[in-house]
Amino acid sequence: MIGRAKTQLTLLDSVLNKRKKKSRTDEFLKKMDEFVDWNKLVEVCSVVFKPSKRGRPSMPIIFSLKSLFLQFLYNLSDPGLEDALTDRLSFQRFVGLGFEEEAPDFTTIWRFRERLVKMKLFDRLFEIIGDDLESRGVVLRRGTLVDATMVQSARRPKRKSAEKTTLREQAQQDRDAAFAKKGGKTHYGYKGHIGVDEGSGVIRKKAFTPADMHDSQKTEAMISGDERSVFADKAYISAERKRRLRQRGVFCGILDKAYRNRPLTNKQKKMNKKKSRVRNAVERPFAHFKHLYGYGRARYVNLGRNDLEFTFLCMIHNIRRGIALTAA
Repeated sequence: MIGRAKTQLTLLDSVLNKRKKKSRTDEFLKKMDEFVDWNKLVEVCSVVFKPSKRGRPSMPIIFSLKSLFLQFLYNLSDPGLEDALTDRLSFQRFVGLGFEEEAPDFTTIWRFRERLVKMKLFDRLFEIIGDDLESRGVVLRRGTLVDATMVQSARRPKRKSAEKTTLREQAQQDRDAAFAKKGGKTHYGYKGHIGVDEGSGVIRKKAFTPADMHDSQKTEAMISGDERSVFADKAYISAERKRRLRQRGVFCGILDKAYRNRPLTNKQKKMNKKKSRVRNAVERPFAHFKHLYGYGRARYVNLGRNDLEFTFLCMIHNIRRGIALTAA
């Protein structure tokens, strides 16, 4: 049975909520709560539970959904999220947990997250938030900035020469990640790809792949189709791609690349500098992921779960941009 969210506060809730001074966390979570259309997100997630009147009611879907946003927003482990929901009043207010209620065991959120991964509903959640931003006039459609970032795996597989591993150790090794070279160093992990709206900074497209997939293989998937220009670094350049963009009347802002016996001309170098000034804005979401949300490496040991985390970080970034751009 699906639990229902509380619609009324208790007397104790009302008394404590009269405090005038709020923390910055409290203020932001309040803005986030008011900005997002949670009903649409809950409707998408409702399919993870079968309709039934039998058994003990589960936690309300909105509670589990908001808890996931808190987990990735503040870089919390599953037990850390449970402790934070027990200790922090701002978190309790955000998820709708009354003072007379106990915070659920962290396995409740874990099971909800696993259901989202199994049914891959997080992509639809990302689309709903993106559609809402477009309806508010936040998305400019002036251009798309494309880029990808390397995400280190939580665990690397052991070498073949290593001693025989147990079944538990094998389950803890990340087999979905892949090796790739960047900057002369070998990395084992994934790549997060994004297509960012020029001017607004909103992430319109995203993808999450093993690290051995070349950036250019996801270029078309990161282009929305209604932009007037596309900017990316030289890893994305190809004569065919440049030709297709120009045929559609789209300005090709992809940096030119030098080849053997074909160095860049002075004109190409000047154009690359101009294009780079626009393209560099695509680095900001990745910087926020790593410095604000502690996204130094993947949290889980398979592609689906890590895709969910990356998608939630993209949604959080878009919500922050939406709040900032629509502020009176």
